[in-house]
Amino acid sequence: MLTKKTFCYTLFLLLFFTTKAASAAVIKSPTDDRDYLAFTLPNQMKVLVISDPTTDKAAASVDVNVGSNANPENRLGLAHFLEHMLFLGTKKYPEADSYQQYISSNGGNHNAFTAFENTNYFFDIQADKLAPALDRFSRFFIEPLFTEKYVDRERHAVNSEYQSKLRDDGRRGFSAGKHVLNPAHSMSRFAVGSLETLSNDDGKLRDDLIAFYQRYYSANLMSLVVLGKEPVAQLKRLVEEKFSAVENRQAKPFISPVPLYRDLPEQQNIKTLQDLQQLTLTFPIQATRDYYREKPAQYIASMLGYEGKGSLLATLKNKGWANGLAAYRGNDLPDQSSIELSISLTDEGLKHSDQVIETTFAAIRLLQQKGVSEALYQEEQKISRIGFRFKEKSEPIHEVARLSHNLQLYPADSVISADYLMEHFEPELINNILEQMTPDNLLVTLQAKTVETDQQDPWFQAEYSVKPISSERLQKWAHPVTNPALQVRQLNPFIADQFDIKPVAHPQQKPERILQQGGYSLWHKQDQIFRLPKADFFFSVISDQANRTAENAVMTALYTKLVSDQLNETLYDASLAGLDTRIYPHMRGLSVRISGYDDKQQQLLTQVVNALQQAQFTQRRFTRIKENYAQELENSRRDKPFNQTIGEVYNLLLQSWNADKKLAALKSVTLEQLQSFIPQLLNGVEVRMLAHGNLTRDEALAMAQTVETGLPSAQKNANSHNLPVIMLPKDSELTQTLPLEHNDSAISVYFQGENSETKTRAEYILLSEILSTPFYSSLRTEQQLGYVVFATALPMRKAPGLAFVIQSPNTDPVGLETQINTFIDRMTGTLKAMNEQQLDSFKSSVISRINQKENRMGELSERYWQEIDRGDTNFDSREKLVTAVRELSLDDLLRCYTQLPERRLTVRSFGEQHRDQVDKKALEQNCDPEIARLKVEGQFVPEA
Repeated sequence: MLTKKTFCYTLFLLLFFTTKAASAAVIKSPTDDRDYLAFTLPNQMKVLVISDPTTDKAAASVDVNVGSNANPENRLGLAHFLEHMLFLGTKKYPEADSYQQYISSNGGNHNAFTAFENTNYFFDIQADKLAPALDRFSRFFIEPLFTEKYVDRERHAVNSEYQSKLRDDGRRGFSAGKHVLNPAHSMSRFAVGSLETLSNDDGKLRDDLIAFYQRYYSANLMSLVVLGKEPVAQLKRLVEEKFSAVENRQAKPFISPVPLYRDLPEQQNIKTLQDLQQLTLTFPIQATRDYYREKPAQYIASMLGYEGKGSLLATLKNKGWANGLAAYRGNDLPDQSSIELSISLTDEGLKHSDQVIETTFAAIRLLQQKGVSEALYQEEQKISRIGFRFKEKSEPIHEVARLSHNLQLYPADSVISADYLMEHFEPELINNILEQMTPDNLLVTLQAKTVETDQQDPWFQAEYSVKPISSERLQKWAHPVTNPALQVRQLNPFIADQFDIKPVAHPQQKPERILQQGGYSLWHKQDQIFRLPKADFFFSVISDQANRTAENAVMTALYTKLVSDQLNETLYDASLAGLDTRIYPHMRGLSVRISGYDDKQQQLLTQVVNALQQAQFTQRRFTRIKENYAQELENSRRDKPFNQTIGEVYNLLLQSWNADKKLAALKSVTLEQLQSFIPQLLNGVEVRMLAHGNLTRDEALAMAQTVETGLPSAQKNANSHNLPVIMLPKDSELTQTLPLEHNDSAISVYFQGENSETKTRAEYILLSEILSTPFYSSLRTEQQLGYVVFATALPMRKAPGLAFVIQSPNTDPVGLETQINTFIDRMTGTLKAMNEQQLDSFKSSVISRINQKENRMGELSERYWQEIDRGDTNFDSREKLVTAVRELSLDDLLRCYTQLPERRLTVRSFGEQHRDQVDKKALEQNCDPEIARLKVEGQFVPEA
């Protein structure tokens, strides 16, 4: 009997595959209202144009099928350097900042990246500015200047980027890992570039740059994706006009025709700077790109990376050996690939790493024996098809960048659908890969602070060792002990069955408060925009106890981490089925967010609320989570210096506890203390809820009732629990110096608005728009002070702010601050000379950013949630801000800018190479006493 549900699903599949057979048109999701046209230009450039009449942002991306793989041996980093240089002027637009200025002054963003096999350039912009932007963009690939002075300057920027990552364990491990690769393969080489590899002493760097460009930057190796509001025919004409002049040099893609690995099995130990313990198992396998319709490697990764009941991770967690696990396809090259398992080890797991590996091989054997299942493959297939059927739009800039690379990998008709395809269950393909996942074909990589090493990577100075694996260990792994805790994955109970869009009884323009009683409030809006069978249900538990002391703050964090870990097996199943859950602490309490298909949300919510209220934690789980949290806090102190300076601005002005204070408090926290604290945390709280999406009013109220029943202690008179922002004193420059372990210096100079009025916020946002490009151009492109250079609006709740941020390998914070001050002084003249037309252009750009359309339901839910959090329950703060921006005059802007230095906070760190050049007093300067005094005196930004 053909049920209604079966009929609908069969009809969907029929439409899916009939569309594909009927023409070579691009296969798209049934819910996708964009138009697509794929074609090839006469110069053999592959093109996809996308028409979205509703978009407020246009975007484009060019993917070039060459990357660091093709770096000449005597010019390591040349591909990356070329990526930098293309931004710095073309014959038609010779100014070095012409492209950046046009994009940023029209509400846009731009970037690029160099990967091993490809280099990708992308931007977005106001939708009505696409044609001029494409004209500028296309010239990168037609007539770049490679101006000599910028060739010499920009190699310093590449070197700054390299220097800034020297203490990044991810980069260090990646670089050390190259030493176990086949040295004849180009992946084994340094790829970033430095002053040494990009030396210009003989003046030949520009010649080498042009030679590389002319060899590989050929239209036949390029793919282009353009998204705009115009019809596809018009977009096609625009592309033909702008990109037909790109030369086809008949270039051939670069491939290293040798195996990536040659001496397996081996173990590499890599010493880390951060407190982390990571075990990675890499299995080289056959090339898998041609199997994108079957995805055998992805099936294996999904089975081994499963986190539910009976999984490898669940087994390792129960032993106290692991905190996390990821399985994925690793290197994916045209002629070879790999599968990797990466396991985050506990201290005990590090001691038992061989047993962890043995358990992993037991899981692989179980998968071979019982896990290559048509039923499980069909479940994966079903999840993928549902995901494609209800695929949401992503931001245009991300969409074009992804699709331009996909055009290099897949036929044009499958450029969107390829990532979702699982057409045929082919057990032979799966088993063939599993047969390659043996101890004899294994690279073990163990990263920790305590591992023994005997070599050093010359590029990132990471200490490492490479040793063969003994026959005894290999024998043990080849015949692992059967572990009864390991089970084949069961079918998923959270996969949605109902996809009906519910009728709207009461159309709404914005969320409405449909519940306000005791300490509970619920805001609800049934979606009429995205029309998908999805919903977001958020609730926040606001408690005076959450952040009262550093000890309370870490116990609140431990509580959320323990609940998440306790629920992990359930939450992982739900996540696979498209139903995601986040449980996290914040300065006023904790929040839970459930997002995805609405069909099983009530079922999941009940389990989450029950776990919050009836939290029962074992000592083993507590010890493991506490240890992991301590590592997180310890490692946050080794974050990039510029990130830490920005973070300290927030810590000081929002009075949050920094990592040092949290670590000190965490040491003494016991399980008994935590269990005593939880009832205090949940007593007399306020609970705010938002239900948005495919949920009726009654369904939203039922979910709120679940929360109310599970958390029954909300206070009768809800307190607003405001989060005050310290008001910086007028004409009193405060400085905080951080003692960071890094070679680079960093600085964040923060200016605070005098109030939280909408007009003041508008002034600061507009100033950020005006200042960001010239700040970057002057201090990075021209002065080469560092790779990280930016000016940005930095609001704290409703308190407006503006920050100037630099991380530098060559200048100490005192010198950086001098240059920032000089820039600020110089820009006064620029603002005084600005005319109304220029001001209107900046206003238009700012307004386009403020009004940027949400592409996904979750983005709109996020905006509603922020407005609820800030008390803007008319949900019109964007409209008010836009009105305020429109009404600003040149006099308003100049007055605000003149007053900018009145409330100033500087957070800085001296790089290790710069500390000898300053006195000890400068290194110890801090403003903690002044901030503490302001807090005691109640000096806060009004209504922030």
